[in-house]
Amino acid sequence: MANPQVEKGYIRIANDLWNEVLRRDFTKRQMNLILLIWRLSYGTGQKSCKVPNLIAFEQVGMYKQDIKKELLFLKQCAVLDWDENVMEFQINKEYHLWQVTPNKQWDQEKFNRLIHANLKRKRESEPRPSQQRQADQVSKSPTTSNRPVRKTRTLKLVKHLPTIDGKPMKIKDAAFLKKGLKTLKLKDIKEYNNSQRDHRFREVIDFYRDNLQKGITESPFNYELITQWYDEFGYDLVLEAMKIAANREAKGVRYIEGVLKNWQQANVKTLEDLKVLKKQSQTKRKSVFSKKRNAASKKDIVPEWYRQHKQERNQIGKQESIEEKEKKVEEIDQMLQEYLSYRGQIR
Repeated sequence: MANPQVEKGYIRIANDLWNEVLRRDFTKRQMNLILLIWRLSYGTGQKSCKVPNLIAFEQVGMYKQDIKKELLFLKQCAVLDWDENVMEFQINKEYHLWQVTPNKQWDQEKFNRLIHANLKRKRESEPRPSQQRQADQVSKSPTTSNRPVRKTRTLKLVKHLPTIDGKPMKIKDAAFLKKGLKTLKLKDIKEYNNSQRDHRFREVIDFYRDNLQKGITESPFNYELITQWYDEFGYDLVLEAMKIAANREAKGVRYIEGVLKNWQQANVKTLEDLKVLKKQSQTKRKSVFSKKRNAASKKDIVPEWYRQHKQERNQIGKQESIEEKEKKVEEIDQMLQEYLSYRGQIR
């Protein structure tokens, strides 16, 4: 008969870490590796474990040729810390750095409802001691705190009355209390900022996976680049660059990198700076377009037939007499004047 008891040993793993392992889309072999490393590390009261030979991982149902490949994948995805020199393994608790695609069927709200339902079930199933039983255990006769406690054991509880001396409790060191409250406040703000950063960073990664990664091979190097951009440019600019790349149907990270470099050269640090840059570029385009249009309109004043006549005149000019040249020039100039006056009437 099996008789599992916590006295024989157990593994202490935070629920947040369990939730993240369930949320990520690990394969069966990867999950077996994670569970084995946890058993050898946390299960023995250590943060890491040592496995001298990779052949030992065959015990979880893996072939020899798949062991190193899966371990390297987990290491590249920032899930596993593996020191190959001493063959030491440790699961990375900073799960927001994991570069493994989440399970598409995962629904955080449904999962939270399941957790709350089972916690409620646990509270309802716990036995409640009766009030009568509590009353029997407490002595009815009050005693003062000055009475010494007996050394012999007793099943009865001793009830002490509070000493009333009329003096309110005072805090001796008010500066220490103020400093402690300030430290707690800064700690709460830091934890809140970290949680907000993790949540926003996940939004950026999810947008990249949903819009810019489809149809291309998944690369851990791309996620490292996105992490660097996030730390350098921030949430707003990285997400805006990804939206521009998605509109241009540009897959991968090259187009995003080009957009961010252009913004960096233009000293763009916020979305407000980006709006100013867009207005400046639009104004510049309008001025260039208007100059081209004016130049084209000026060219249209002189017709093509006039250019041809002028070219022919230059070619045969040497063979003609001076009188013939002047006569032809007068005819062409007259035709040009008539053309210009006709065009002015149409306008």
